[in-house]
Amino acid sequence: MEYNISHNGTESFYNRTSLPEDQGTIPLGVFLMITITLLICLWGLVGNGGTIWLLGFHIKRNNFSTYFLNLSIADFGVLIGLSAIDVYWLIAQASHIEYGDPLKTLFRGLFLFMYSTGLCILTAISIDRCTAVFFPLWYRIHRSRKMSAIVCNIIWVFNFLFSSLHVTLLLTTGYYMLRFYQFLLNALILTPVMTISTLALSLKACSLSPHHKQGKLWITILLTLLFFLFFAFPMNAIQYLSLYYPQFDNPYVYEYAYICSSLNSTINPLIYFLVGRDKRRPSRMTIKLIFEKVFKEEESRGTELETSVTTKSDV
Repeated sequence: MEYNISHNGTESFYNRTSLPEDQGTIPLGVFLMITITLLICLWGLVGNGGTIWLLGFHIKRNNFSTYFLNLSIADFGVLIGLSAIDVYWLIAQASHIEYGDPLKTLFRGLFLFMYSTGLCILTAISIDRCTAVFFPLWYRIHRSRKMSAIVCNIIWVFNFLFSSLHVTLLLTTGYYMLRFYQFLLNALILTPVMTISTLALSLKACSLSPHHKQGKLWITILLTLLFFLFFAFPMNAIQYLSLYYPQFDNPYVYEYAYICSSLNSTINPLIYFLVGRDKRRPSRMTIKLIFEKVFKEEESRGTELETSVTTKSDV
């Protein structure tokens, strides 16, 4: 299979973020990888759709559930974007139509928007929890109940404007570097900040007395971060490395990144379910009760934890 690309100019970088462009042929390996991606996306759409339905309409909103509701919306959008990219490519190959029209740009713009928004929200979650533990008095006095909603709204607006500007410039002038800068920001700033914040949170939790064990939300945040490092980071790395190293300029590498991104956006509802369920009486717990176990009861636990940190600092 040939993957003919010129490594010069705007069109070079734009095409290097694509699947193979050979019209009329669908390589078996790429087709199988796309099939896996679409199956994962289908499962993830169901899981995140259920999470949005529960957190949005059936569970009382608090600081924690607001963050994770917005994270589920972003993950839902990521899965739609990935599905649209792969399905459109298959249709283009089977129908012998040109795979390079504005639809492709719009689908990738949707994916970039949702992917970056989810990463920003996850970073905000880790910083929020870290602040609550290390600065409990300031957090309890100055932390507004609407802070989570405000932060999420700012994240959505910023990423929407950035992604819209990228798509507009690419369609009108062919300027592509905004996409590169976005992935560079994700890989070099947001990911290290999120990792350091969560690591500090985990170390602080381990230093507390056994009476104050880590709650379900803590476990949920740490697991979400862990799976992000495994599954979401390859997309940032591949987008950056492919600009300078030809060996990463490969359709199989890009589809591998799509699979990892789809797994990252699919696994979060499963984490909420496994962490929230009670092993002693699983048959008596509904999905709603399981999610409340993670997001609702943790609010009082977080207050106790912050109080304990304050008491220790006073002593």
